[in-house]
Amino acid sequence: MKEIKIKRQTILLYDDIDQLPIEVFNKVNKYWMLHDNIGSSFEDIDGVHLAKLFLLINTPEKLKKELENLRILVFNIINEVNPRHMAFASLIYSIDGKEITDRSEEGLKRTLKRLDITEGDLKKKTKK
Repeated sequence: MKEIKIKRQTILLYDDIDQLPIEVFNKVNKYWMLHDNIGSSFEDIDGVHLAKLFLLINTPEKLKKELENLRILVFNIINEVNPRHMAFASLIYSIDGKEITDRSEEGLKRTLKRLDITEGDLKKKTKK
């Protein structure tokens, strides 16, 4: 486990992938995959997907897949699901000594809401 402090909170994170409980391992992999392949932000719509669409205009199957990925990204943004944030929330073992046990999508959103953290804090702590 790795302890990090953000403002007034003490967060204990899983830091060894081989020590993750299966449920946590699967959640983290799911959200990392979504982030890496689809994106997490509005900037990814233009910087990744729209740019690819123009390049794939003559390859209908690849174009269709890229449009599906864009649809998923827009859906996630509308529903306030950021895969990078959800992967981080999945790695949290406890906040201020209180263990996190609800790893459902709504539970992870509640975990993120409990954190006194900004996007900048998260980037610094995760070095991304």
